[in-house]
Amino acid sequence: MNEKLRLKNNKEYPLVIGGTSSTPSTLRLIFQTGDPLEDIVAVFADPEATAQIKTINEDGSTLAVYDGYTVLGNPKAIDDHYLITPEQYDADGAVTTEAVYGRVALLTLSQPGVEAKVDQNRADIDFLAIMTGTDL
Repeated sequence: MNEKLRLKNNKEYPLVIGGTSSTPSTLRLIFQTGDPLEDIVAVFADPEATAQIKTINEDGSTLAVYDGYTVLGNPKAIDDHYLITPEQYDADGAVTTEAVYGRVALLTLSQPGVEAKVDQNRADIDFLAIMTGTDL
């Protein structure tokens, strides 16, 4: 499992097992990072960077695409002791591979609400009215 998260600005982050889950309105992400939380928040708070988020395989092929999750919500957290890879066992029940723990970021993104869309539409209409000389 070497899946990564790729933002629209081409920044990539290694995903943990089960590192993405989504509903029509929210996207939850869990990925490995060594960056400080403030830097991660700055990247994911940029709507242009998160306008399209892809899950990609190690060969670069796209596994999933998440469009429009541009609003960074809560929680925004770092976990320094998160289970990255669970331990593995052989047929006799003996541990063959120890569990791997590491540092991850936990973020929740959501689709913009109706109010944000209305505000953007108003701004677009006002701009067009000014550019065309139309009185509203």
